[in-house]
Amino acid sequence: MYNKHIETDCIYCKYGYTLKNGEHTACDKLGLLNRRFKCGKFKYDPLKRIPSLPVNKVSYDAQDFKL
Repeated sequence: MYNKHIETDCIYCKYGYTLKNGEHTACDKLGLLNRRFKCGKFKYDPLKRIPSLPVNKVSYDAQDFKL
């Protein structure tokens, strides 16, 4: 989350909007592009990143639910 190295991907750019097919991006600056296109106008938008769900590794048994 606080990593200085940010993957250059149009889905994380403030100018890019992912299309329904998921393979192309509509860019405010350059038009229709491949999703993995790398350009010099990339500006990271942290609100476009979808965080991964935490993995719940705890296993419960019947004893945990007794009073």
